[in-house]
Amino acid sequence: MNIELLHFNCIDSTNLEAKRRIKSGAKLPIVIVADSQTAGKGRMGRTFYSPDSTGLYMSFVYKPETDLANSVTVTSAAAVAVVRAIEELTEHSPKIKWVNDIYIDNKKVCGILTEAVTGEKTAIIVGIGVNITTEDFPKEIEDTAASLNTTVDKNDLLKSIVSNIIKLINGLPERTFLPEYKQKSMVIGKEVYFIKSGEAKEGKVVDINQDGALIVETSDGFETLSTGEITLRVK
Repeated sequence: MNIELLHFNCIDSTNLEAKRRIKSGAKLPIVIVADSQTAGKGRMGRTFYSPDSTGLYMSFVYKPETDLANSVTVTSAAAVAVVRAIEELTEHSPKIKWVNDIYIDNKKVCGILTEAVTGEKTAIIVGIGVNITTEDFPKEIEDTAASLNTTVDKNDLLKSIVSNIIKLINGLPERTFLPEYKQKSMVIGKEVYFIKSGEAKEGKVVDINQDGALIVETSDGFETLSTGEITLRVK
């Protein structure tokens, strides 16, 4: 697979640049990498802290060969790709917090934001931010964020993540990555609380289904969570 690599010293967001490239008719797949971002994108409208030269900030952009119903699981596949890359290049044993965060020692070191662009030009954008040596996090995340704190080469990490994503997206229809995703999950078997239809609920995560949705056992029965936020409940 021939992939064009685009590098920026500083950019607003690699995901935003991906959308601009798609709109202009860029040939896919492409990988966009930046040394820093001024408006890194996270889920739920949040920003991803992206200081200069301390992390890997990237977007992998491709045209899906399966329908978008299958492609919604690409976030789970990307999470497995990141875990594989970190394990390959460091001594860490990262875990996945459903649906899109990578944790080490109960602190977030990576966030993933997958976006679908539909219409005349259909594409999937997988935005990934990995804290490699980042320090001095903003106050609102200083207790929950961390870095790999290792001498891993950023280019090696990029190559490994992209290589693994390519392997895993080829297995999207069959969900071949799900057993590994579940094995690396930090939420299965844990008590969580969540909000669904505006109502706060709590329960125990018992499984992740074939669509990557979370199955939670509550006092009222089983709930299937396909979107939204969960927070681990500390007992």
